[in-house]
Amino acid sequence: MADKKVLEQKLEELQKDYSKTKYNKATNTYLGLLRHKMALIRKTLSERKKRKGTGFAVKKTGDATVVMVGFPNAGKSSLLGRLTEAESKVADYAFTTLDVIPGMLEYEGASIQLLDVPGLIEGAHAGKGAGTQIASVMRVADLLLFVVDATEPEQIHKLIEELSLLDIKVNREKPRVLVEARKGGGVDVESNRHKVPGKKEIEAVLHEIGTYNCKVIFYNDMDIDELIAVLVDNAVYTRGIIALNKIDLLADSKTDQVRRELEAKTRMRVVPVSAEHGSNIDRLKEAIFANLSLMRIYLKPKDGEADYAKPFVLKDGGSVSDLAKGLHSKAAKNLKCAFVTGRSARFANQKVGGEHVLRDGDVVTLVYDKF
Repeated sequence: MADKKVLEQKLEELQKDYSKTKYNKATNTYLGLLRHKMALIRKTLSERKKRKGTGFAVKKTGDATVVMVGFPNAGKSSLLGRLTEAESKVADYAFTTLDVIPGMLEYEGASIQLLDVPGLIEGAHAGKGAGTQIASVMRVADLLLFVVDATEPEQIHKLIEELSLLDIKVNREKPRVLVEARKGGGVDVESNRHKVPGKKEIEAVLHEIGTYNCKVIFYNDMDIDELIAVLVDNAVYTRGIIALNKIDLLADSKTDQVRRELEAKTRMRVVPVSAEHGSNIDRLKEAIFANLSLMRIYLKPKDGEADYAKPFVLKDGGSVSDLAKGLHSKAAKNLKCAFVTGRSARFANQKVGGEHVLRDGDVVTLVYDKF
């Protein structure tokens, strides 16, 4: 197995080759294969760092983590200050020189960690501007907050493209493809009328990972990059919203036009804001909370009143057992039952088990065996 220096040298060579190759229809497959090779090496290096207990890592705190993404001078730092209403300092994370500015947004009873990472630059996916380090932070995010200069709205398309090439897919479902190995016969492709890469492109990618005889069945439309991401299993699929910043530089009618165009093209919620003047900050806070898919659960003692001042925050789909685990490490093991009033219950004070899925606003009384 190649050592770290050999892998890093190979990665550097691939990055140089990639940056020198101009994109066009004829080079599309070749560039895709280069990205595939780089992704494999990055994954290998990342796994080795994890095994050794080193490597870049961000400590997640609060109920959810939001990473602020944008090009330099988009106004991320100013917006972070508005959202958190406090001056934030650069975090001293171990094993890296990457500056990450953290903040905490308190909203609707939830504590939401905000991370302002350095601005991306074009070519980040090829290693420019610490692009791969920045991407490693984004991979832990529950939500990406894109900060886009209202006078340069096309920035969002470049950002989404860079992230896609870094195997971070925004507001997209993971495509489904089945690769059935067989003893001979080469590669057969079954597309079910979906738009997929050509057979030669598919074969080139499969051969790169050592697969020469198989049947490939596509269940979705898929391009070569999506196929590579699925086969390498290195992609993350995450939600995103857009803060359209610096609207004070545009007329109201122009701002609304840009907002509508971006929402139509990106299928993301767009919130026009001005970090400088503090405009629409409350609307942005609401959008962040709404897109994190969090729910507030109110705890009620057996013979007391529900605590509506301090809800317990869970991810959507969380169960009574998840609630118990969050309260105490041993609680779930000793959970006897629960009584629930709210949207998830058929009637008030319904008795349920640990598998019962809760909904936002539920009032819950947990009953334990002694522990």
